[in-house]
Amino acid sequence: ADSTLNYIGYTEGDNIYTGGVDLVVCDGFVGNVSLKSSEGVAKLFRHYLGHSFKRNIFTRLAGLIAMPVLNHFRSSLDPRNYNGAGFLGLRGIVVKSHGGADIYAFENAIHMAKKEVMTNVPEHIAQGVEKHFANRGEA
Repeated sequence: ADSTLNYIGYTEGDNIYTGGVDLVVCDGFVGNVSLKSSEGVAKLFRHYLGHSFKRNIFTRLAGLIAMPVLNHFRSSLDPRNYNGAGFLGLRGIVVKSHGGADIYAFENAIHMAKKEVMTNVPEHIAQGVEKHFANRGEA
């Protein structure tokens, strides 16, 4: 079938991080395990990195010099900056926030919902699906 989608079929979990795929579709259980495992690895990495910089005076000095880079890196990985996942395929807008979200993360989820309202996401999805099936002669 002709499609503008770049469907590659089944993929390995490491492709989520290596850029091999932009979207992974899975059931809720698998998605939650993937997400929670990723969060755990990030916390573990932060823990050991912090301990590594506190070993002695030289590693503390190296940590002080590296602090701007480490802060930028931490900020880019902060899940609070990416809180708010839109549920697709619905007639309206539903944005799911993380259960452990703080006020900053919840604010980002509200911004995500506002952005979906302003750009009329459900209508764009409906038009895209309609166009896809019309091109296939199934409309």
